[in-house]
Amino acid sequence: MAQFSWTDDLCTGNSLIDGDHRKLISMVNALLDSMAKGQANDIMSKVLNNLILYTKEHFGREEAEMQRIRYVASLSHKSEHTKLIKQVLELKASLDAGERINAVSVSGFLCDWLRNHILTVDMKLAAALKSQPQAA
Repeated sequence: MAQFSWTDDLCTGNSLIDGDHRKLISMVNALLDSMAKGQANDIMSKVLNNLILYTKEHFGREEAEMQRIRYVASLSHKSEHTKLIKQVLELKASLDAGERINAVSVSGFLCDWLRNHILTVDMKLAAALKSQPQAA
């Protein structure tokens, strides 16, 4: 299964956001690796749980920055965050219930969602953050 690679086009120019994104990509790759190796659901569930926890932390940081600058698109941005967390929690529930998951489908979904979210939604947030004074 192909790994998700960091590419220059994913760089928002915001070191906090870019650092989080690099770590998220690494965590997605760990999940993809565990699926490709056919590891047991409990192992994949633990890897997925770590991804969920870190994703929530990352989203919290982004949302705090949106609030700080009174970002005009914060509601739609937060909505995307909420939707992804819901979908990943449903995937984890399936794993925890012992269901088999389609690794190719999960891989495509996570990689596509993250790439598209960064390139569209997060780039706009990063631009808005650049135009605002830094927090004291």
